[in-house]
Amino acid sequence: MTSSSQPDPAAAFTIRHGAAGVIWLVLASDGPATQLDGAVPGIVVTVVADPSRFRELLASHRPRVVVCSRPPGTPAELQAVAEARRRRPAMRAVLLSPPDAVEVRLDALASGFDDALAFTVPLAELAGRLAWHDSRSRARAGAAGVLRFGEGFELDTTGHELRHNGDVIHLRPKEYGLLALLAAHPGRAYTRVELLDRVWGSPRGGGRTVDVHVRWLRSKVEPNPDAPVTLVTVRGVGYRLDPGPR
Repeated sequence: MTSSSQPDPAAAFTIRHGAAGVIWLVLASDGPATQLDGAVPGIVVTVVADPSRFRELLASHRPRVVVCSRPPGTPAELQAVAEARRRRPAMRAVLLSPPDAVEVRLDALASGFDDALAFTVPLAELAGRLAWHDSRSRARAGAAGVLRFGEGFELDTTGHELRHNGDVIHLRPKEYGLLALLAAHPGRAYTRVELLDRVWGSPRGGGRTVDVHVRWLRSKVEPNPDAPVTLVTVRGVGYRLDPGPR
């Protein structure tokens, strides 16, 4: 969506990803927050003015940076953002409120928001603060056990979660274990017996079990599962993960 000074609450918003696979989600009806789209190179911002639509996108698209303006936000939106912030360590939350709403900003900080600013903050400062929060979050995520591979894939070994450009991809428990082992040692080929031993806990069993799980994983991480470039078959050995572009 291209931001304007007065977003239409009834508009149909298209969710877009920036070049770095980042989504910034903004709830605002006026002020500098509505002008954030295009203010930071490589970042595309989704701005909505409807609180219910904002809550829907907050739940379904797992944005990395969330800006909640009050108004149009209500205590319900602030609570939803605070709860999402507690569940998602990599997310950053910022509140915007009228200049005289000091207690609202202090309450937001106490509830877990990372920053709280007045509506009057200049666009350049707002964009800079958000970019700073986002970069700090990324740095911490890289140090906290996030394995990156392919085009925009991240395997969070702390939260046991696979994400693609910020969107969560459901994994079965053994799928996660298999992918975590291969992603932790990119380029190393594992035999089916080694994979059975390390992921299933026993070297006994049919290699078909491994093959089936690899096929399921390929359907989730390969652009073309019939011509895999990430989960590669090593003829006569087994499988390896090629990390691809970083």
